[in-house]
Amino acid sequence: MWLGRYIERSEDTARILRAYHVRLAETSDPDMPLLADMRDYLARYGIEAEAAIPEALIGSLDSAAYSAGQVRDRFSPDGWLALRDLSNTVHRFAGTVQPGDDATRAMTVILRKLAGFSGLLSENMYRFTGWRFLEIGRRLERAIQIARSLAWLTREDAPDGALDMMLEIGDSVMTHRRQYASAGRRSLIDLLALDPLNPRSVLYQLDRMKQEIAHLPESGDRGHLSPAAKDVLRLHTALATDDPADLSTDTLDALADDIAGLYSSLARAYFA
Repeated sequence: MWLGRYIERSEDTARILRAYHVRLAETSDPDMPLLADMRDYLARYGIEAEAAIPEALIGSLDSAAYSAGQVRDRFSPDGWLALRDLSNTVHRFAGTVQPGDDATRAMTVILRKLAGFSGLLSENMYRFTGWRFLEIGRRLERAIQIARSLAWLTREDAPDGALDMMLEIGDSVMTHRRQYASAGRRSLIDLLALDPLNPRSVLYQLDRMKQEIAHLPESGDRGHLSPAAKDVLRLHTALATDDPADLSTDTLDALADDIAGLYSSLARAYFA
């Protein structure tokens, strides 16, 4: 599960940093309100935006490689090589990449390689229990990160440009442009929190987790939902019946915390 979480955490960090450095390159003004705001956000999670390649990103990818090494026999040779290449690339970039345009290009390379690795996992791994935990970990982490980013960038006092940045981070610029006339808080919440068809939305992640948890070996009384299955079903149902107006900044933060709590339910059932 932690391999999936580390990979998804790395991707989210790289997407935020790319959006940050694009704007830094355009304005050459690190004191721009939106950039200062994002530095504050990233600092909450130990990520130094001023560094072109932060230690936190390197650490996430190194942790992913370590986690994969513990189950090396279950990976295809191509998948293992792709992950090692990712780790080597980010370490090489750490000594050469500069903030701004250079960092933007570096993050694009990292994201492309992350997508390649994820594609190999999706297409090449047998759907055994280990793969289900990997998938649950990815969806869990993506849901947490999207909910947190949404809470921060759609809050009432967010600086100008925050909504556009959120769409970039959520990789949903084209989808939003096709479905909505203009970008506003309501449309972003609708697309990135509540849309069941958007593979970047929080609801989509909960739906995928619900499906995968249902296929895990039974951990409780036969015929009864496990605690983890009950928790994800409860979260999925509540979010599926919400309206964008229901999801305030505090509600989104609480949702991220509740989703993070799913890991505890799974850990008690399967890893204790």
